[in-house]
Amino acid sequence: MSEQLHTPIRQVLWDWNGTLLDDLWYAIGVRNRVFPTFGLPTIDSLEAYYRQFTFPVRLYYERAGVTDANFVQVANAWMDEYVRGCKEIPLHEDATIVVEAFRAAGIRQVVLSASKLDILTRQLSYYPALEGRFDHVLGLSDIYARSKEAIGCAYLEKCGIPAQQCVMLGDTLHDADVAKAMGTQCILVARGHQSRSVLEGAGVPVCGSLTEAMQLVLG
Repeated sequence: MSEQLHTPIRQVLWDWNGTLLDDLWYAIGVRNRVFPTFGLPTIDSLEAYYRQFTFPVRLYYERAGVTDANFVQVANAWMDEYVRGCKEIPLHEDATIVVEAFRAAGIRQVVLSASKLDILTRQLSYYPALEGRFDHVLGLSDIYARSKEAIGCAYLEKCGIPAQQCVMLGDTLHDADVAKAMGTQCILVARGHQSRSVLEGAGVPVCGSLTEAMQLVLG
C-alpha cells in the first residue's frame, strides 16, 4: 500500500459521519436504545460494532437481525433517535484545523455523504467553524444510506477539476469504493465506523487522524 498520493490535490471530497463528525459512539448508543424496542440485541463493545457495520446500511442491519419486514420501521426509528440529540455530537478535534489548512492552501472542499441531504445540511449548520468552508454539500434523497457513488460521479463530471486531482477522505470501505468509481485518490482515517484492519484491505493510505491525512494531501 502506498503512503503517497499520485498527483497534487486541488479538491477534497469529505465524508461526514465518522470522518469530520465524531459520531461513532453516539451511533452505537442510538442503536442500543432503538434496536431493543424491536426485540433486537444491543452490542457491548466497539469490536462487536466493527464486526457488523458495513455499507449499504441495510446489510449492516441484516447482520444485526433486522428483516425485510421491519427494516423501514427500524431505520426510521433509528434516524428519529439519531436526530433527536445530534446537536451534541462533536467534530473530531482536528477537523476544523484541517479544513482551515486546506482552505488556506486554496483547495476546494466538498462534503459527499450517504446521509439524507436535508439532515446533513442541518447538521452542518450546528458547527459555525465550518460555515462557508464547503463549495458544495452532496447527500442522498432518503435516510437509507445506500451508495453515494452516483451523486459523487455526477458531481465530478461537471466540477471542472480532473478526478485524479481530487481525493476522497473517509472512514469506511465504501468511501474507497466511491473514490475508485469516481477515479479519485483516497485516504481513509481509522477512527470512525470501520476498524483499521478492515480499512487496510482497501489498498489506499490509512491514517490515524485527519492531521496525518492533511500531511499526505499537502505533501
